[in-house]
Formats: sequence, C-alpha cells, structure tokens
Amino acid sequence: MKPDLFIDSNVSGHFAKLVRADYQALAQWLYDEGCLVVCQSLIGEYVTAIRGSSAPRTLVAITDRLQRDGRLRQVSKEELHAFLIRKPVRRRLRSNRADHDFIKVVLLSDRKLALSEDRKLAHDINDFPGFDAHCGSSPSEIAYRD
Repeated sequence: MKPDLFIDSNVSGHFAKLVRADYQALAQWLYDEGCLVVCQSLIGEYVTAIRGSSAPRTLVAITDRLQRDGRLRQVSKEELHAFLIRKPVRRRLRSNRADHDFIKVVLLSDRKLALSEDRKLAHDINDFPGFDAHCGSSPSEIAYRD
C-alpha cells in the first residue's frame, strides 16, 4: 500500500506560506516519501488557487515533483465514471456536486485519507457508507505518516 493522501485545494494557501509547523512537516513528508492521489479537476483547482504565487512549495510544485518521482496517483475520468454513487447515498451528501468526484478519488485511493477544510466534504468522506475513510481539517488530525 502506497502512503497516498488526498489534499483539497482549499488548504493550498498553507503550502504557499508554510507558516504552521504541521504543514511544514506535511510538505517535507510529501517531498521525502508521500504520494498524492488526484484527479484532473483537482489539479486545475491547485493551479487556480495559487494565482501566480512563486513559492517553491505550492501544491502545483509538489504535484509536479511527485509526478516526476512516480509518486502521483492520478485517478482517470473512466475510473471516476465507473464509481457509481447510489441515489439514496447521493441524496444524503452535503457537499456540492463538484466535490462528488473528490469523494470518489478518496474512496478509490489506497489509504482513503484526506485533508480538507471543507466541513461538508469532510462529513461526506467520513460518513460514506461501506468505506473506512477519514478526512481531517489539519495535518495533525490525520495519520498521514502511518
């Protein structure tokens, strides 16, 4: 099992500045041994979120490095379309429709571990039936090193 992790674009500002120690440790872990699990639309959100930042540790820079090192797992459109969320489950989801692919990305990952400050997305990941997935709002809330 690869030490993969889903990181939502809404935490990208923490990587651009790296003021908080827990994000510094997470960025270092990603550079040294971690893997990211992403989809094409998430990469697009990473690019939009940095808005011209030249910081060396943006999520775009980290994603680029991980791709070169073979530690980026990109979930394809075909995989996303093949993962069907049943109608009764879909009705109970709190996150917006655009985030439903992100739920699928997490559930298709090896460790089913996510980082997001979006409470609705976190709720949907944590409470998705039939899966033992975990989403925290800060690196200290998730066991990404395990």
